[in-house]
Amino acid sequence: MGIGLCAVAFDDGRAGVAYTDRKAIPWGCSLYDELPGCDVRVEEFIEMFDSEDTLMRSMGMATINACINQGKFRSVDVMKEVDIFDSDIVGMIGYFDPMIEDIKKRAKRLYIFEKEKMPDTFSPDRISDLVPECDVLLISATTIINRTFDSIIECARTKEIAMLGPSAPICPEAFPEVSVFGGTIVIPDALKTVYHGGGTKNLYREKTGKKVVFVPENGSSSKRMV
Repeated sequence: MGIGLCAVAFDDGRAGVAYTDRKAIPWGCSLYDELPGCDVRVEEFIEMFDSEDTLMRSMGMATINACINQGKFRSVDVMKEVDIFDSDIVGMIGYFDPMIEDIKKRAKRLYIFEKEKMPDTFSPDRISDLVPECDVLLISATTIINRTFDSIIECARTKEIAMLGPSAPICPEAFPEVSVFGGTIVIPDALKTVYHGGGTKNLYREKTGKKVVFVPENGSSSKRMV
């Protein structure tokens, strides 16, 4: 349970990560009477995803990702797989700082929804008003952990939806609305990065994780018309 990410590793060599929502963790110097341990069956960790505790949900999400984020994925910039035209309104759920300036250059307008007070952002309370206007949606996979993903999708009027971030489960069967997945796959050494306090960038720098992209057969940006 790291301050940037949660991570798990299986005895068969698979591993997974998910975002740690630090500000949602309850206050106190001792949060749990019993701590998750090692040599525990995978199913027990997956069940944590149904917990009311945000940190337990992250552990469950990391375990699910270790199960399903396997196979041959392309390691490219996810934004190369998302078509953005100069007439488009783009909605960004979560603050993806490295992408913002490029999107502003490519799109007509960018709406950023972020619960923390950041420059030029909207409160999540405005999602139901503004997301229906969006031609492209970029959604943080953290919305799965905090249980807001479904309500956001219900507001969407576009099929150009990308799920982004280290928490992203690359599973088109579970998320048929998503046209592009931009996630992270890791090796067991990612646990060292995480328990030293590292976040997603540290995974990439230390080569314990890498960005990957998956575009479902029915998904995609390249079929949109101007």
